[in-house]
Amino acid sequence: MEIRILGCYGGELPGYRVCSFAVDGKLLLDAGSVTSVLRLSEQRRISSILVTHTHLDHIKDIPFLVANLVAEGFHEPVNIISTGWVIEGIKFHLFNGALWPDFTVLPTAESPVLKFTSIEPGADFSVQDFTIRAIPVNHTVPAVGYIIRQGRSAILYTGDTGPTERIWEEANKLRGLKAVIVESSFPNRLRAMAESSGHMTPILLKRELKKLNRKDIPILLTHMKPQYLGLLRKEVRSIGQFQISFLRQGERYRF
Repeated sequence: MEIRILGCYGGELPGYRVCSFAVDGKLLLDAGSVTSVLRLSEQRRISSILVTHTHLDHIKDIPFLVANLVAEGFHEPVNIISTGWVIEGIKFHLFNGALWPDFTVLPTAESPVLKFTSIEPGADFSVQDFTIRAIPVNHTVPAVGYIIRQGRSAILYTGDTGPTERIWEEANKLRGLKAVIVESSFPNRLRAMAESSGHMTPILLKRELKKLNRKDIPILLTHMKPQYLGLLRKEVRSIGQFQISFLRQGERYRF
């Protein structure tokens, strides 16, 4: 599978976009940066979006994506997939007819441009040629990470999380794991802020990675606060043992 990094930061500044990853050009992991990156021809290929949680930096381009597709006369619905709590939050707070039109009934109720699919954490489900499993993580709102399998390859994406347990347990049982995409938002001196907001620092990340049995799997960092990027790079170097690198916007990773 190919993962294209549309955005990988925990905040927006010029040149830094929030998190969104395109898998094989048709499945999105979160949707913080979509329409600002993809051409219309590429946006038309998106058929499903896996959402980790309701925070704005992970969903903010969904409204603009579906508005573009309606304007193009494109009627194949984009499927927003997540847990029931996340789905209800997006419906109630975003596509409510006040903040943004309810595109589950536009352009018509019979042929909408947007639909929602609620899933159960821990249960496998199929999306196109992928097998997906949502795993609860530890954030300030109900949130999940995702295990995505295609053929013999699998990746793990934690989404936003502080110290957590179950997703590492799942990773240790997983055959064919090729990479872990995990967050590290704040530098160590802001650990209290990280913990109170459900995020991680390099010190917390080091403790989390000890829960992963294998040391040969690439660890790809995401959700870095751009104003602390230099300090984060310095502090992450001290972790050692693991193959850790920072995701880069525009890069394509193949697993």
